[in-house]
Amino acid sequence: MEAIKNIMLREIAILNREERRDNRPRFSLNFLRTHPGLWAIMYICYALCVVLIFTTDFLGWPAFWFATAFVLIMSVLMLMDINPKYRFEDIDALDLRVCFNGEWYYVRALPQHAIDEVLANRETPEAVKEGIARLMQQKGEVDFYDLYFLTWGNRAASKI
Repeated sequence: MEAIKNIMLREIAILNREERRDNRPRFSLNFLRTHPGLWAIMYICYALCVVLIFTTDFLGWPAFWFATAFVLIMSVLMLMDINPKYRFEDIDALDLRVCFNGEWYYVRALPQHAIDEVLANRETPEAVKEGIARLMQQKGEVDFYDLYFLTWGNRAASKI
């Protein structure tokens, strides 16, 4: 079982390294490319807000500077991109990290060389090998959760 965990940890580390998943914020134009309409609407609303500020008697320069600072801060924040790390402990854990990563362990397939390594390992139980063979026949792939569930069942990954 420890060998299977080490294989999974190695593959998770490879995914993190290849996708630059290191929990660091980076400047990226990805949001602007994927949601240009939202970006435009934000600035249209800002322009309407400025018009409102200067056409009313009780609002003035302080409200304008506050609205401008708010829009600039939000613009910078929308241009920041964070790739959180995948972790073995997150498998089958429903907490705040799922909001950032999604349930990655359901959609990320283990590479074939990792599956072959698990099947070739003499410590791998026969039930796990049979389950992998069945999954490969039915789905054509084995994702991280499949291997985790076949190996440890319903135990929490953080306790393994």
